Amino acid sequence: MNAESYDDFEWYEKINATLVISYENTTVPRSSLTVGEAFVQELPIMLPLPPRPLDCFRVVPVKSNTLSMIHIEKNAYSVPVSYASTQLTCRVFAEKIEVYHGKSLIATHERCLEKGKEILQYDHYLDLLLIRPGAVLYARPLHQAGLPTIYQKFLDKCRNRPGGMKEFVRLLLLHREFDTSLVEEALGEACQKGMFQYDAVRQLLLQRTLPEHRLPQLSLAEDSSVPRIQVKAPDLSQYNRLLQKRSVVH
Repeated sequence: MNAESYDDFEWYEKINATLVISYENTTVPRSSLTVGEAFVQELPIMLPLPPRPLDCFRVVPVKSNTLSMIHIEKNAYSVPVSYASTQLTCRVFAEKIEVYHGKSLIATHERCLEKGKEILQYDHYLDLLLIRPGAVLYARPLHQAGLPTIYQKFLDKCRNRPGGMKEFVRLLLLHREFDTSLVEEALGEACQKGMFQYDAVRQLLLQRTLPEHRLPQLSLAEDSSVPRIQVKAPDLSQYNRLLQKRSVVH
């Protein structure tokens, strides 16, 4: 808080105190008591305050469209694609909105006070992009997200190989399992090592989050871009045959 705002705060505090004192001395209508005196009398029988602040919101029934968006106050907000064309309930707070399907909270957005805007969360569309990876380059939610440059670097590498776009979507889905900072840290390390694959990034994340003795073996997906090399198991019995030949010679 800067000096100017602190001075304003003190000024409001003084004004508030003056108003309270003035109101306490006001006589209650049809009574000889002042507000302050009446408050003292009623205090012992007053109910305690609730354990948590009361939520202050407006409930608005909405229906999502085929693009997985609801419209509130002339703005569009995204919901997960699994709830497209579904009857939902929106709680409109002063600074945010919450979207419910029944009693389940499915989306939260910062409330937009402008008009004609689309507020999209790319995570709401990842399940659909996993099925239609060819739409990644044109997806408005991803363009609106403004992802860090490290993601663009991976996208440039993925777009030039078969199945790469789907692999990029799976990279974004890692945010559902790990903190954003950890994902970006693992992406940075994978980039330095030239490992532009989902499986490599996931393995780096597991190394950061699991104790060494619990590290799972690398499990490659069927559509993984990591090359599969079959190595023939060595036949150790040949050494026994060499020993037998040596004993025959002697």
